[in-house]
Amino acid sequence: MIARAESKTTQKSKSLPLVRTAVFLSAILAIQLCVSSCGVKLKTSTEYLVSGNEYFKIGDYRHAELEYREALKQDPKSATAKNNLGVILNELGRYDEAIAILQEAVNADPKNCIARYVLAMALTHKGDFDGAMEQARQATELDPKEPQAYKALGDAAVGKGDVKTAVEAYRSATIVDPTNDATHHRLAEALGQADDVEGQILEENKSLELNPGNQDARIGLALASKKKGDTSEAVVHLKKVLSEDPDNETAKKYLKELDPTAVPAPPSASYSR
Repeated sequence: MIARAESKTTQKSKSLPLVRTAVFLSAILAIQLCVSSCGVKLKTSTEYLVSGNEYFKIGDYRHAELEYREALKQDPKSATAKNNLGVILNELGRYDEAIAILQEAVNADPKNCIARYVLAMALTHKGDFDGAMEQARQATELDPKEPQAYKALGDAAVGKGDVKTAVEAYRSATIVDPTNDATHHRLAEALGQADDVEGQILEENKSLELNPGNQDARIGLALASKKKGDTSEAVVHLKKVLSEDPDNETAKKYLKELDPTAVPAPPSASYSR
């Protein structure tokens, strides 16, 4: 049998996909030629990571996040990109997102100390203190010289009400890095919860030696002095805070409790007829 000749319409419809394919391939070739001739080079995952790190260093978290997300697009399995993105999300207070991506980072690289202690921080903010303590403990085991891992463990322990663990963790952090005034203050607070007033005073003083402008430490020192029964010393510390930070509401509150005459009353509204 002789096959019937196809109509012109049928021939045309069959040729359309071939035409579209040819046009598509031509477009790709044109783009490639343009990129090549114009000297444009697409960034690699590593280059996006480096760029993101530069933004992170200057505190531009929004652009850092964008760069890390681009790095993940280039390399979806990159544990480093997941770690860095998780750190940014935690800094931005987007804890649910941080937990999700940091868990991926930990799964991809179980020995990533940073991912674990930042994950612990995010879990603490969400109230999962047991999960946070587990991650922080593993971080301290992975890198016993990382003060942030001990700090994360201390914060989680405070949230859980485990004062003993908190004191041990913060003390370890101050041993690893004795120059961090904020950690000495956290240790002082934990010692205060453990009713170790002398220890609290010692650590608050260390914090103030490192940073005389740490008003939280000075308020803590005032409260420790009050607890010790030295009200006049507590008042001195609170007045010192207010001399440097007149709008410090916490200092005003405690000073009013200890010495109502020391805090001037707010001016009364005048009434004119």
